[in-house]
Amino acid sequence: MSRRGTAPDMILEQMSTEQRSSPLPATTLHSLAQRTPDAAPPTLDAPSSRSPVWRLEYSLIAISAGLITGLALVFFIVDVDLAQLNRYGYVGLFAVSLISAASIVLPMPGAAAVTGAGAFLDPVWGVPTPVLVGLVAGPAEAIGELTGYAAGYGGSMLFRERPIYPRIKAWMQKRGILTMFLLSSFPNPLVDVAGVAAGAVHMQLRRFFFGVLAGKIFKNIYLAAGGLAAAELVGRLFT
Repeated sequence: MSRRGTAPDMILEQMSTEQRSSPLPATTLHSLAQRTPDAAPPTLDAPSSRSPVWRLEYSLIAISAGLITGLALVFFIVDVDLAQLNRYGYVGLFAVSLISAASIVLPMPGAAAVTGAGAFLDPVWGVPTPVLVGLVAGPAEAIGELTGYAAGYGGSMLFRERPIYPRIKAWMQKRGILTMFLLSSFPNPLVDVAGVAAGAVHMQLRRFFFGVLAGKIFKNIYLAAGGLAAAELVGRLFT
């Protein structure tokens, strides 16, 4: 009888002893006991094996920089200008467009060269001149924009003091490829800022390149079409 009578007292005594020995309040212990884990505890991210990608990106940027430097030397030695663009054909257009896009700070006559190409150059194999100009100048300018991407990727402080830079950087983090397409689809100085921001957020090189490429081809087609239309209008007025 005495054993059955003292069992509840022994249980209560054991519970009170456990509560006293715990550094946490009883309410906290109760809530922790009833809580069910919804997710696994956070773990450290495994080291990403992106070094081959980095090497590929740096290799492509280095090749582009060498190509741009070589064409820049030819451009300044030969002294290419807009009036002589039809002499150099689509090769000259490619060189002018590449160097103009690669120049981040100095203003270059990229849009003027494309517009003039639409007026001066001839169709090839039945392909309209504006389409050819877009397909030649577009890739050249996309390659040239890699200089800004490389500057941002390498941690350059270029353009970071401009008030618009934080906003463009936020756009690059959310919708990078769309931002590059839109800013590349019309002549504006913000495309250089966006290129630096894209490199700073380590946007994938292929996404950056194809976003710029699509926008540049679109822009150069309508600029060349405008130059062709203006040349035809002038020809009709003065002939």
